Amino acid sequence: MSESSGERTERLTPEECHETVDPKTREAVLDEYAHRCQVCGRRGPEKGGLATLHVHHIERDPDGMGEHDMENLTLLCRSCHSWFHQQSTPDDAPVEITEEDQSVLLPQDIEILRFLADAGPARTGDIASGVPTDLTVSAVRERLWVLMGLDNLVEARDRQIVDKDVETGEWGLTEQIENSARGHIPDDPQLLLQRMEDEKVRQALDRGCDRSDVINVFDVSRRTTFNKQKRACAYDFPLAAFNRGGRPTDSERSERSPGTTDTVEDDGDEQQRLDAVPEQDTDSLGRTETWGTTETAPEARPSNESVEGTDQAVSENGSEEELRVHLQQAIEALQEVNSEL
Repeated sequence: MSESSGERTERLTPEECHETVDPKTREAVLDEYAHRCQVCGRRGPEKGGLATLHVHHIERDPDGMGEHDMENLTLLCRSCHSWFHQQSTPDDAPVEITEEDQSVLLPQDIEILRFLADAGPARTGDIASGVPTDLTVSAVRERLWVLMGLDNLVEARDRQIVDKDVETGEWGLTEQIENSARGHIPDDPQLLLQRMEDEKVRQALDRGCDRSDVINVFDVSRRTTFNKQKRACAYDFPLAAFNRGGRPTDSERSERSPGTTDTVEDDGDEQQRLDAVPEQDTDSLGRTETWGTTETAPEARPSNESVEGTDQAVSENGSEEELRVHLQQAIEALQEVNSEL
C-alpha cells in the first residue's frame, strides 16, 4: 500500500509484509526500536511485554532507497499492523468528513462511525468489541467524546455527528439518538460536579491559562485536563446558568446554541500523541458517568480528584448550593491564575 500518494494499491496481509524481511534485518529493526510498537507503545517479550512484533514496510516501492532499507522499515505490534493494513479512510465514513475534521480525528474514529452506522446505538464496551482496531474501553470512550464534541473542536463544523442518549447511555449517530446528552443537567451530584468542573477547565484553557496552572488548581494529571477538555466539548454543559445561581430553565437551555466555544489549538500535537497510545490511565476518566446500565467493562472508581464524601455531605435540598460552593472555590482560584497571566 502506498501511503504517500494517498492511493490504495495492493493490500498485503501483516503476515505477508512480515515474512518478506530476513531474520538479520528483523533483529536490526527490533534493536533500532527497542522491541516497542511505534504506534501503541506495547513491548515485546524481550523487554518484558506480551506483544507480538512485526516489521512493517513504510513504502512498498520507495524512492531513493531499497524496499528493505532501515529507513523504510518500522516496528508494529500484530494488532496495530493488522489495523494499519485494513484501516478506514474518511471516504469510508457514513457522514461527511472534511479536511478540517481530519486535523482532529484519527483513523479509528472512522471505524467507530462505521460501527455505529451499521449496528445502531451501542454501549461503550460493545463498540470497543465491535471495531477492528484493538482499543480499550477507556480509549474508545475518549474518542467518542471527540466525535460528540467535533462541532466544538472544529470551527467550520456547525453540528454534531455523534451523540449520547441520556436515558440509555448508548452512543450513536445524531439521527439515532432520541434523548441528547448535550447540555443535560445530571441529577447525580458527583456527575453534576464533574460536568461543571470540566467546563471550567475548558473555559480556562480557552482563555489562554497555562495548562500547568490548571493542573495545579484542580490537582489532576496532565492527561486528565485533556480528557476534561474533550468531555466538556462533548457535553457542552450550561455552566453560565449556575454562575448566575440556580439551574437553567428549559427555555434557557433551548436558546443555547451548540458550537459556540472554540478550543485553542495549543497542545494539539501533544494530544494527538496521547490519543495514539490507548493505555488505561488511572485518573484519565475523572469521575464516573452513571447513566443507564453498567458498561461491559467496569468504569473507573472516583479518584481523590472527587470531593470526598459528596454523597453524604450533599443533602437532597441543599445539593445545588453545596456544589456551587465547591465550584466557586475553583472559579476563584482560576481567576487568580488568569489575573497573574
